[in-house]
Amino acid sequence: MLLAKANEAGVPDPIILTPSGPDGKIDPATLIAARLSAAERVYKAGGALAVAAFGTETVPKCLKIEGPGSPWLVAAKQLLSSKISSRLPAGPSDTIVFADHTLDPRLAALDLLIESEHGTDSSAFLVTTSRELVEGVIKALPDYWAKMGDRWVEHSAAVLSGENSGIILADNLQQAYDFVNDYAPEHCQVLSSGPFDHLTHIRNASEILLGNWAAGTLANYVLGPNCVLPTGSHAKVHSTLGVHDFMKSGTVAHVTRAGYDEAAPLAHRFAKYEEFDGHANAVSELRLQILNKN
Repeated sequence: MLLAKANEAGVPDPIILTPSGPDGKIDPATLIAARLSAAERVYKAGGALAVAAFGTETVPKCLKIEGPGSPWLVAAKQLLSSKISSRLPAGPSDTIVFADHTLDPRLAALDLLIESEHGTDSSAFLVTTSRELVEGVIKALPDYWAKMGDRWVEHSAAVLSGENSGIILADNLQQAYDFVNDYAPEHCQVLSSGPFDHLTHIRNASEILLGNWAAGTLANYVLGPNCVLPTGSHAKVHSTLGVHDFMKSGTVAHVTRAGYDEAAPLAHRFAKYEEFDGHANAVSELRLQILNKN
């Protein structure tokens, strides 16, 4: 997902940093994706170590680093923000399943487990106004855990019983919307028979998935929108990763004599007010004397 946008932006030499497995080898699917995305260099380094490796004898210094990861990765990028650009704070994962009274609680429980298995530092909330739905979700969770591997059950149970997750039983829909917008989740699933009724009330979410068929798994793998997303409430000020993250813009101006005559007196007034004599002189009679002479 990162390379697709880097390629669209015309990045000439993208580099992949990814951790190896216990056998010291990089996951084959990652290497295939790199080949398909025309990335020529892949380094065995992940997390904070990968960030620290930039600019060493092994890994060349780059202008920008992007990608999701652990809190350690995010912290490392922040520490080196003066050395290498990294706009997007991505990781650890957080999600809100917003479900209204029209929903079968088993579906809300099924989707609540998606992001909760990422790791014990993840966050997952159910937000609803229906007490009946809450009771149904709690009842359904053990049945779904029984269909998951022990490692993922351990992660999921730790997340859902931890300080950064839980069930929010709101008094009314506005209270539920307020929680979603204040939390500003990475993922927000809107489970309802009328999901578009809720859409206009949700302002802060990196990704909004509408309807009972819009499983978060689809968005993670095949749906289309980029899944490198702002986490930790940064959806209030950041957007989903896109081609713009690998591009920059500047401004170009050309001033004619007619344009100068109109703008210079205004600029001169500003410069004098701020007591910048050099600024003021550059748009004064001194300039006219030089240019009229030539």
